[in-house]
Amino acid sequence: MDLIDRYAKAVAKALPQDQREDIVGELSEDIRSEIEDREKELGRQLTNDEQESLLKQRGNPLIVAARYRQDHRTVSFGRQFIGPVLYPFYIKVLSFNLGLTFLVIAIIFTALAVSGQKLGFHDIVSTSLLQLFIQLVVVTIIFSVVETHLKTHPDSWHLKATGGGLALDLKTKKDAKLRVTGAMIGRRPEVSRFESVSIIVASIVAIVWLTAVQNNQFLILGPAVAFLKLAPIWHRIYFPIVLLTVAEIVRAVINLVRPDWTRFRAIWRLVVQAGGLAIVYFLVKAGNWVAVADAVANRASDYARAVVIVNECFYYALLATAILSAAMLILRIVGFIKRRRWQGGSHRVGSAAQERN
Repeated sequence: MDLIDRYAKAVAKALPQDQREDIVGELSEDIRSEIEDREKELGRQLTNDEQESLLKQRGNPLIVAARYRQDHRTVSFGRQFIGPVLYPFYIKVLSFNLGLTFLVIAIIFTALAVSGQKLGFHDIVSTSLLQLFIQLVVVTIIFSVVETHLKTHPDSWHLKATGGGLALDLKTKKDAKLRVTGAMIGRRPEVSRFESVSIIVASIVAIVWLTAVQNNQFLILGPAVAFLKLAPIWHRIYFPIVLLTVAEIVRAVINLVRPDWTRFRAIWRLVVQAGGLAIVYFLVKAGNWVAVADAVANRASDYARAVVIVNECFYYALLATAILSAAMLILRIVGFIKRRRWQGGSHRVGSAAQERN
């Protein structure tokens, strides 16, 4: 995949599905025509460095895509927090988070209804509105930070050397040099500083959320907290989860200072994900994830069926999470090994080229 294809692919991700193919085809043809005209003027092919400079003149792929879209909706509360460039991504992330959250709420309420527990309309609405508010605030804050960065540094982006993705960065100057890697010339791999800052913010929010849940289980169980409580296993794994989250913050801080430590990030991620998989394993083995609340312990038999059904829902959800986490860990290990082999081969080719010169 050459630079033009990567650029077009980055633009395509921010376009509506029904317009994507036509716009990308037109854009790619226009860019290639411009490159051909430039090559005729110079009497030679453009280098990757020159091609990237030409693409830089066209602008950030996200902003370019926004020019083609007819939808220019924003999120504004007195001032604009999220502009038309990021709005489609904001809606996708918010919809996914809300869908997942309401799925969990629906499972809990369904389990309670099947077990014969009485639930009022007010309970359902209040729980749903609370989760909606939390998700809306958190996602909006994160995207408003992205929006501020995009406005301040619209040109702080680059195309990754592999994968054809777009990486936003907090750097305002290009200080990475191009290097020869066999037949491919690509930018030296770096961890985007924007990615590092995003992970730090998201991890801090996660720790605050976990702490809040420990003190107020209504955030998870909703009105069912009147007769249900989280089992002791959740309290035992609280510290390991926080420890792994802090470890990810430490990694992000290090990569913020040393973005060129890509191997360090890859290895650290494998360790953290393996730790997360171990936590899920102990959760699955726990067997009980909710219990009868202390306030109604004298009527435990009345809520026994509700406890069984909710625990069954937790079991299948955790089992699916364990399978997904294991698959992701395997894919990351395989990807890490492949990258190491590719980089090793690239270094050998580069050394041979230097010897010939």
